[in-house]
Amino acid sequence: MRTHIKNISWSVRIVESIISLILLLLVSPLLLLKACYLKYQHAQAIEVVYLHSGNEKPIALLQFIQPQWSYWLGLINVIKGELGFVGCQYQYEVLEYQDYIVRPGLMSFSQMHSRMGIAYDKFTIDPKLNASVSRYILTTLRYLIGYTLSSKMVCTSQTHFTLLKVAISNVTMKQAIDSLLTSGRSRNCDAFAFVNTDCMNIAHTNIEYRQVLNQTKQVFADGSGLRLACKYNHIVLKDNVNGTDMFPRLCEQAAKNGTSIYFLGAKPGVAEKAAANMTKRYPQLRIAGIQDGYFKAHQTEDIIKHINQSDSGILLVAMGAPTQEMWIANHQHQLNVGAAVGVGGLFDFYADAVTRAPLALRQMGMEWTWRLMQEPKRMWRRYIIGNPLFVLRVLIDLIAQRLLAHKSANKATLQFASTPSQNANPLVATSINVNLLDATTQRKSWGKQRWFFSKIKLNQISKRLLDISASASLLLMLSPLLLLTACAIRLESKGNVFFSQTRAGQDNQPFTMFKFRSMFTDAEARLGKLTAQNDMQGGVLFKMKSDPRITHIGAWIRKLSIDELPQLWNVFKGDMSLVGPRPALPSEVNQYQLSDRRRLMVKPGITCIWQVSGRSHIPFDKQVELDVDYIYQQSLIKDIKLLFKTIPAVIFARGAY
Repeated sequence: MRTHIKNISWSVRIVESIISLILLLLVSPLLLLKACYLKYQHAQAIEVVYLHSGNEKPIALLQFIQPQWSYWLGLINVIKGELGFVGCQYQYEVLEYQDYIVRPGLMSFSQMHSRMGIAYDKFTIDPKLNASVSRYILTTLRYLIGYTLSSKMVCTSQTHFTLLKVAISNVTMKQAIDSLLTSGRSRNCDAFAFVNTDCMNIAHTNIEYRQVLNQTKQVFADGSGLRLACKYNHIVLKDNVNGTDMFPRLCEQAAKNGTSIYFLGAKPGVAEKAAANMTKRYPQLRIAGIQDGYFKAHQTEDIIKHINQSDSGILLVAMGAPTQEMWIANHQHQLNVGAAVGVGGLFDFYADAVTRAPLALRQMGMEWTWRLMQEPKRMWRRYIIGNPLFVLRVLIDLIAQRLLAHKSANKATLQFASTPSQNANPLVATSINVNLLDATTQRKSWGKQRWFFSKIKLNQISKRLLDISASASLLLMLSPLLLLTACAIRLESKGNVFFSQTRAGQDNQPFTMFKFRSMFTDAEARLGKLTAQNDMQGGVLFKMKSDPRITHIGAWIRKLSIDELPQLWNVFKGDMSLVGPRPALPSEVNQYQLSDRRRLMVKPGITCIWQVSGRSHIPFDKQVELDVDYIYQQSLIKDIKLLFKTIPAVIFARGAY
């Protein structure tokens, strides 16, 4: 009986069918071209694979004979109701059938865990997945994000790779634990380390730390940031080997093998509680010793002596990167433990001082958003600035590698051409060499041009990544303030809380911009009577210091720029950017001179140069000059600096009215 089909609501069927039909219509020209090409090249374009359906009639899944783009054909099965967007892993008919908990899907729970490198983590399948359209869509979106971050292949023989000059071990969670336990049985201290995007950013600028990492026995890749970087470099990362997931599994195996563990680091009391929680879970676990990380330098020798006397096999050092790795490297020759590994803030999680992100976020590789919400003051720089910066560095390194490879190939060609050949015609040889030199000069010129445009493209990518991560984080963190502001506006005056208005976007494309309503609802009707009192020079923009249309709450939120916060949604959508020229009204654009229209070359932003240099006190023509200066000098670093300068400009309300 196909219970997994019977439990599908009509709303889910209607939504998935409509979406599948639209997607198929959009990609049908490409699919048709693909089919024609395969038919011409191989005399066959499509094959049929049969899957278990849960009853006697199998599911016929169409696939191209070459696997690329085959998943689009699976949308036909979604329209027919045989498969869902997400569900159980479908089973080939040639294999033994095991009951489906829910309907099979194009994306599966088991595949998701494998691709995200958390196959070691147990997953549960919601039996009511197909009963609610909201639950179904949210699950599908969650898995789409995970699939975007992950690699297609989940099997690889590559055991090591280098990323941003750091040598990293490509191992599974089980292999990493086995390596630690093997070293733990000896008394020759081996150093291990975990690296995430923050560690990689530190290693990029801290040469000593990078050298220490490269001298450790193994460096484990931790987090979705490194998985994304590996995807860009066509490296298939086996597992997300992070300390938080490894710790309980390591304790379990250590308890079975009789390997003792020493806890060093964290605040007083944290390591003790983490150790107590682990011994409750694994009673056979041997805790060799516990020492917090708040000790003086002169106490180091006594602590090392205590570690050595404890007969510990594995030393966990929780001091944060790069301090913990540097401490291990400096004292490695004194330690009689088999394995010493830096574990960062690991003890906090298992001492119940910090909560772990829900599995849903970890499946998407978005655990960092949970940490950011928990400790925004401490973590905002690491994630909001650090994550886009890491991606930018990876992309720059990737382009540099390709340019170097291209240069090496050209050099090899020149060396071959310059090698004299017996019985060669000197005139012909000279002509060949001249042509090759001309070609090489042309290639260098093209290389410089490609590098120039690549930098522009990289800047656009990094800017968009910063916009998405920062706007999403700020919307979450500022949600209480947004709610209070909405309530205050509604209590003072009737009407909509939000004010929406058509503005001119990039290339003068119109979009709807959102703000908190700071004026009475009849403000637009009263504008004509106030035009003569415009305080703004130039006549294009309208600004009035004592505008009678502004409400009491509106005056405060305008002064503190709180009325602009809903535009974070425009930034998240892609209509605007965090930094850029302010979006103009279409009526204002109609008054622009030709030179003023240069402001429309980029996405409009929430803040820019003139917003931090006087705001409304600056005349329009000067605003245009500052905006154009920004357009030609824009970079990720400049954007970050302008965002920092915006904070005091908002706090002190310079030029705001």
